[in-house]
Amino acid sequence: MIVWFESLPILASGPIVVGGFIVVTMVLSYLVDFVLPRDVRAQHNELAGFILAVIGVVYAVLLAFVAIGAWERFEGAERSTYHEAGMITIVYRDAGSFPTGHKLRAALRAYVERVAFDEWPKMQRGERSVEARQTLEAVDLDVRQLPVNTPEEQSIQQRMLDAMDQALTDRDARISMDATGINNVMWFVLVAGAFTTMAFTYLFGFKHTVMQQLMIGLLAFLIGLVLFMTLALDFPFRGALTVGPEAFENALHVFTFIGP
Repeated sequence: MIVWFESLPILASGPIVVGGFIVVTMVLSYLVDFVLPRDVRAQHNELAGFILAVIGVVYAVLLAFVAIGAWERFEGAERSTYHEAGMITIVYRDAGSFPTGHKLRAALRAYVERVAFDEWPKMQRGERSVEARQTLEAVDLDVRQLPVNTPEEQSIQQRMLDAMDQALTDRDARISMDATGINNVMWFVLVAGAFTTMAFTYLFGFKHTVMQQLMIGLLAFLIGLVLFMTLALDFPFRGALTVGPEAFENALHVFTFIGP
C-alpha cells in the first residue's frame, strides 16, 4: 500500500479508488467508440457476450477469493487482539494470589498502556514498539519465577503461564499480520483482470450509446468498490479501516475494577 493512501480518511480514499477506476474505464470506452464504429461492434454482440460471460465468471471468482481472504485476515487480526487482551487480563487477575502480585500487575498495566497509546499509532505507520515487547517478556519471566508453596498456587501459576504463552503468540500474530499484505503479483493480476473484463464491455454495439456507457459505468463502479474494500482491508492495523485498540482500552478499564 502507498503511504499517502494509508493516511487518507475513508471518505477520501474511497472516491479516489472507485472514482478513479470509473473515470479511466469510461475514457477508454470513449476511445474505443471513436476507433471502432458502433455498427462494426454490433455485428459481434453475440460472440462478445459469450466470451464476456466466461471472463466475468473467472474474474469474479478471483476477486471474491482475494476479497474474502482479506476480510478473513482482518477478522483474524481483530480476534487475535481481543484474545491477547483477554489473556493479559487473566494473568492480571491471578497475580493477586501471590505476595509479589502487585509488581506483576504494575508491569502488565504498563504493557497494556504502551500497546494502546504508543504501539498502536506506530503500527499505523508499519512500526512496532520494542519497549512493549520487552515488558511482556519480562512479565513472562517473572511469572515463571513466582514462588510456589502450595498445590493451589502451582495450579494458578500454571494457568498464568498458559495465558502468557497465548498472549505472546497472539502478539506475534498481530505483528505479523501488520507486516504482510496481499502479494504484489496478486495485485497486478487483480488490476489487469479488472481492465480486461471492462475491455470486453467496449466491444458491444448498443443502439443507444448512453445505455452502453451506463452499463460500463455501473460495472466499473462495482469492480472498483470491491477493489477498494480489498485495498482497505489489506493491512488490518493501517489505513482508514483498521482494527482499533479498544480491546486493550477495555482491559485497562477492567484493571480498575480488579484493583492495583
